[in-house]
Amino acid sequence: MLKGRGHVRILLAEPDTLSRRVLETALAQWNHQVVICSSGTEACQALQIQGAPELAILDWTLPGIDGPQVCREITQAALPRPYTILLTSPDLQQDPLAGLEAGADDCLVRPIDAGQLQVRLRVGQRWLEVQRELAAARDQLRRTEAVDPLTGLWNRATLLEQLGRELPRARREGAPLGVVLADVDDLKEINDSHGYGVGDAVLREVAQRLRRSLRPYDGLGRYGGDEFLLVLPGCDFHGAVNVAERFRISIASVPMKLE
Repeated sequence: MLKGRGHVRILLAEPDTLSRRVLETALAQWNHQVVICSSGTEACQALQIQGAPELAILDWTLPGIDGPQVCREITQAALPRPYTILLTSPDLQQDPLAGLEAGADDCLVRPIDAGQLQVRLRVGQRWLEVQRELAAARDQLRRTEAVDPLTGLWNRATLLEQLGRELPRARREGAPLGVVLADVDDLKEINDSHGYGVGDAVLREVAQRLRRSLRPYDGLGRYGGDEFLLVLPGCDFHGAVNVAERFRISIASVPMKLE
């Protein structure tokens, strides 16, 4: 018997009581957490909420809506869908190919062999691992595209996108919106006298000090060169002036010690 790869939350929708108990016992022995559903409608709802099971075993014939229809519904949902294994019975003219076309990831033909089921679960777990890796890579790519590589702050494009969202919202709600454009004095002289490496270190330190002074919902990024742009929702003119002065003091009050 194959060893497991760590437990997975598995939704089991099986109308036959005896078959359900056999499957539930096997899944529990393989260290999986089992969520039981009594109908296709209940399974469909349970698979379309936050924190839904990552893998589902569905009988073709379920009360409410059948297994293939559950697969269609969850395939169209916006949430990350689970890996689905559809249980089919050839004597009931349940064609595995039709199940796959409905959106199932795999089909297991009855009578169910425990070894085959565990192999299919292993395939499902590997699929889930790949999906998580792809999602992490996409998130990392989005973060990379959104930030300035030198300072780690938003880049110009992301700043303008943020501003494009906040301006209509401020008009719609009749709320103020503060925008502050700040630059670092004498950066060219620093670059000329000490080199661009020191100038880059200065920009990174400025970015860190500005970030520490932000509210959670403020926007901050590098607009270009030595310029930083701040987007301050709910901040009127006087408030923006006060924020700008607070930022200026955070930069000017403590000398920068760069190694």
